[in-house]
Amino acid sequence: MPAKAGIQAAVASCVFFAANAFAANPTIETQSSGVTVRLRGISAIDENTAWASGREGTVLRTLDGGQTWVNVSVPDAKALDFRDVEGFDASTAVVLSIGPGEQSRVYRTQDGGRSWTLALKNDDERAFFDCMVFKGNTGWMLGDPVDGRYQIRETQDGGRTWTLWKNGPEAMKDEAAFAASGTCIAHTASGQLVAVGGGAAARVHHFMYGEIWSADETRMQHRIPAAGIFSIATIGDDALLVGGDFENETQGSAAWMWFGRKQTSMDPLPPPRGYRSGAACFSKSLCIAVGPTGVDALDSPAEGTPTWRPLSDVGYDAIDRAGMTAWASGDKGRIAKITFASKAPQAAAAPTSTR
Repeated sequence: MPAKAGIQAAVASCVFFAANAFAANPTIETQSSGVTVRLRGISAIDENTAWASGREGTVLRTLDGGQTWVNVSVPDAKALDFRDVEGFDASTAVVLSIGPGEQSRVYRTQDGGRSWTLALKNDDERAFFDCMVFKGNTGWMLGDPVDGRYQIRETQDGGRTWTLWKNGPEAMKDEAAFAASGTCIAHTASGQLVAVGGGAAARVHHFMYGEIWSADETRMQHRIPAAGIFSIATIGDDALLVGGDFENETQGSAAWMWFGRKQTSMDPLPPPRGYRSGAACFSKSLCIAVGPTGVDALDSPAEGTPTWRPLSDVGYDAIDRAGMTAWASGDKGRIAKITFASKAPQAAAAPTSTR
């Protein structure tokens, strides 16, 4: 997410080596959001600053590490469900609402939520916005298929204006994305744009500028209309995929994927304890996934099989991290801050790959 690029680059090397040490001591601190609506959008800027979004036009912001969350909701937007928020800094953010036709919108603030500008309103009754990702001021939005192709919109001015691509990835009949946590689209370190979905197929669509879209099948669960890949969390050119079946919350699935310039590789992972709608990776050896039935950590030792470790039975929908701090959000206004006790760093490795 936009404001975090410099932070993550600065800590990337030390995070890679320190992940196993940090993994032993995660702390999940529940916080008071001041609201009771479901919060499916979360954006971590740094250890003190974060944004959250959800139903009834709700947008929240904290500047003090979550001690206080201030309601900075979009005026006259009670009918909207903001499933994604992307924060640039303490003052600037964009939020995405979901739904058919004009319910799908993007609003932008640059004064900390004191005022909001409508940046985009969907004018196609067949279209449905799902999620966004940013790299600096350039961002991409994934929307459900129209006329056999996923919709990709791009902004180059921080979300002020958006352009619909003519060449979104081809979709199978009854294939679609899930607007579950704002993490169904991602960007790799080498520049690939990646979109995930489910329904008829649990596929990973990826695109490098100057080339064409490619699609990789996964062994992850899929079912019309409720099962597939719900979230992709990238770390460099690797990514964790998580999902399952939101109508059967005890059924989860996961995989690890690597994106090369000309090829990809995919390794199945043990399933987490249930359907997982959001994920964040702190390094190639430590990721956290969240869902309605709890929070799990994926530990990938230098030698041995990656394993899921339960962290909490409290459910959350979305998670985002900045450095070694993360926030999670979910139903009934739940918000939690996830931090790690520091120890001396030790070497870590990515999950075993076939590449």
